[in-house]
Amino acid sequence: MAQQTETFDAIVVGSGISGGWAAKELTERGLRVLMLERGKNVEHRKDYPNARKSPWEYPHRGGRTRETARVDPRSLRARTTP
Repeated sequence: MAQQTETFDAIVVGSGISGGWAAKELTERGLRVLMLERGKNVEHRKDYPNARKSPWEYPHRGGRTRETARVDPRSLRARTTP
């Protein structure tokens, strides 16, 4: 049985923000693109549970955290130089 080979004009490694955009642009220009991805399949709404949350739905929503509690308010005053 003969093995069938395919040819591509470009190979994009990774389907993240840059790889996805590169593949989109290349295919829109008529190139045959092979995209390689090793990560899991991500479903748009299911796998991003915080994408549609409003600010008031987050547990700390602007409250003080350990990092912000350590800031001395006096250090935030405007300083003038002579």
